[in-house]
Amino acid sequence: METDAELISEKLLSLIEERNLTINRLATLSGLKQSTVNSIFNGASKRPTISTIRKLCQALEISVHEFFDFPPYNEVEK
Repeated sequence: METDAELISEKLLSLIEERNLTINRLATLSGLKQSTVNSIFNGASKRPTISTIRKLCQALEISVHEFFDFPPYNEVEK
């Protein structure tokens, strides 16, 4: 199973590709440091904070709910 950091990185990558953005542009739009965004993409940031995720979502014009609406985050554990 992939780690949370890997899942978040993959989701962000797919979102920026869909929007034809670069990592640098996402950092600018979100108001985050380039190094912060890079660390999420390269896996150095193992657990990005919810405030960081929220800023990225605002820049991507999606809700945090929409961001995490993919397996395994939207599956109920039994």
